[in-house]
Amino acid sequence: MRLNRSVATWISENVGPLFIRAMGVTLRTRRNGLENLARARQESGNVIYAFWHGRLLPLSYLHRDEGANVLVSTHQDGEYITRVIQGLGFETSRGSSTRGGTAALRDLIATAARGVDIAITPDGPRGPRECCQPGIVFLARKLGLPVVPVSVCFRPSVRLKSWDRFMIPLPFARGVEVYGEPVTYDSTRRSKDSLMKDARDLEARLRAVTREADSACGYRTD
Repeated sequence: MRLNRSVATWISENVGPLFIRAMGVTLRTRRNGLENLARARQESGNVIYAFWHGRLLPLSYLHRDEGANVLVSTHQDGEYITRVIQGLGFETSRGSSTRGGTAALRDLIATAARGVDIAITPDGPRGPRECCQPGIVFLARKLGLPVVPVSVCFRPSVRLKSWDRFMIPLPFARGVEVYGEPVTYDSTRRSKDSLMKDARDLEARLRAVTREADSACGYRTD
């Protein structure tokens, strides 16, 4: 049975953030690669975080109340996500590479100018899972900001049978968050081929930090 939209929205806004904060208090997390994040901040101040859609929930807790701006799709599911993460102290911009892209781009440019971090799931909002769409590279070139690939894994956790294998840590889980080396993409490269090549580069970097996080928790990346 599907919930009425107004009920689902109320739950997202009022229950979701409380649930994540309560669950998160019990988690124990080790962070690897913090020197990579520090180097990126020395370079530019603010950064673009890139992470897979399926790791959204634990990362939203780990980076709560930091004020980062998350790009969220204009789909109805995106509305629920927006309500939850705003309750965790994030800003949001609505759009994607296919819907609302121009408005979202303007919003993100203004956001970056304020020195705010940006967070993007390059395989969202509908996949394919862990395949990097080129929009994030286009944005990184436009803004001149370094992209920091980040991933996380917790054990024990539940992996939903959704397209993104959404990860939900169980209470008292232990986990590892991994920051990859920052990368700045050349804004003078304008061809479609170069855009796709850079997207594949970022995809490889994201898969590498995901493997590292999963391996540290005793899981095989699937």
